[in-house]
Amino acid sequence: MKRKVIIATVTAAVLIGGGTATAFGVAGDDGDGDKAGTASQTHLRPAEHDDDHADGQDRDDDGRDHDDDGKDDGDRAEDTGAGALSHDRAARAVLKAVPGTVTELELDTERDRLVWEADVLGKDAKWHEVKIDAVKGGVVTNRVDDHKDDDRATVRAAKIDAAGIGDKAAARTGGTVTSVSLEADRDDHDKGRWEAETVDKKGQEHELVLDGTSGKVLHHETEQDDD
Repeated sequence: MKRKVIIATVTAAVLIGGGTATAFGVAGDDGDGDKAGTASQTHLRPAEHDDDHADGQDRDDDGRDHDDDGKDDGDRAEDTGAGALSHDRAARAVLKAVPGTVTELELDTERDRLVWEADVLGKDAKWHEVKIDAVKGGVVTNRVDDHKDDDRATVRAAKIDAAGIGDKAAARTGGTVTSVSLEADRDDHDKGRWEAETVDKKGQEHELVLDGTSGKVLHHETEQDDD
């Protein structure tokens, strides 16, 4: 008797969740009463997930959270002084760590930590680099700086300290001080002048130059913050 082969319809079932498709083939009676069945599996590539954050923040390659304007929280605090110790409290913390004269005080971000960076000519006649935690007030770094330019004459000529000049800059602009720095006068290197930066409540940045002896404002310009 002739062999009769019945070919069953092949049904493919795709499992979307697991990404696997299974096809079953069933052969009919081959004449000997035996029935044969075959099964084959094909794996599909799982669907890729969207990496976008649902919290409204983007994350750069450095892993730091950024708002829609591209600035992370540390940069924003650095620019505005928000949440930081005031310049005068920072100056006192610096001088407690290293007695002497603060010649520079600047708000900065270091390893996701907001700090006040300071240059100090200590009473030991050495230059020191001191960093203060701008939120908690603790000393982060305190080391001798052998590479600091020796402008001792400028320091001796200045009659107003960093905290005092910051107070004058804040009063003039109605803002928060983010940096002060003592520089030698261009025409007379033995005469110091202070450069200061502040940010007012409207986000406007101010840059000032003040006389190192009298504290008089010699130059004042403003710049609107990008935000």
